Amino acid sequence: MLNSPFEFTEFVELATMIGVAGAGLYILNYFLLQIGIVRGNGVLYPVLVIVAASCVLISMVEEFNLAGSIIQMAYIAISVIGLLRGYLSRHLIRFSAAERQFISHHLGSLKPHHARKLLNAASVQEFAKGDILIEEARTTDFLGYVLSGRTTILQNGQVINVCGSDETLGELTFGLGLPATATVIASEPTTCLVFDNFRLSRLLRRNRHIDDTLKAAHFRHARQKLLSSNKHTLRAQKQPVAA
Repeated sequence: MLNSPFEFTEFVELATMIGVAGAGLYILNYFLLQIGIVRGNGVLYPVLVIVAASCVLISMVEEFNLAGSIIQMAYIAISVIGLLRGYLSRHLIRFSAAERQFISHHLGSLKPHHARKLLNAASVQEFAKGDILIEEARTTDFLGYVLSGRTTILQNGQVINVCGSDETLGELTFGLGLPATATVIASEPTTCLVFDNFRLSRLLRRNRHIDDTLKAAHFRHARQKLLSSNKHTLRAQKQPVAA
């Protein structure tokens, strides 16, 4: 209870200061979002919105404004929903052992709910020794990740590389409609995580962040594969020719 006009005046001034702080926090939060320090899908942004909206609500205690109150309560409710969604995506999404293997090597920077969307476009497939996964000069949309086993890569009938676990196959021509640059054959029983072309292409068109993350992973592995192929070719050239 406010027992004197002086106490009431102090209360009004305090509420006003809190409201001004809330308005300043709104502006600061939006500024930080625009310059990339906070992210709209992160934790800090909705937390700051909740604090700012609460401050503005407190400032309305002395002069109640229905429209303003509805707006602030909506901001708080939506931010809480966003935080809850983020929590559920981090703690309740489950991945199989094969999917975790792929994530650890390719998608370390991707949030769990984004990784889940990406992996929903893939399935585990088994290949017997001698099966052709990719055939040179033929248009293919094969994109696979080797979970176990080994594959041999041939170009013009010559072995140019050997790929084992945690290698990516088909990343150079996937989605481009171009002929494969080499043939890939399972040199032993091989298990791959294979992506469905239609589902993955549609997802990547709709989600730029997933697209950028996957392209970055493909670039890293394509570079490693090229270096490995060069080493393999040099070793083959140094081997003596049988009489």
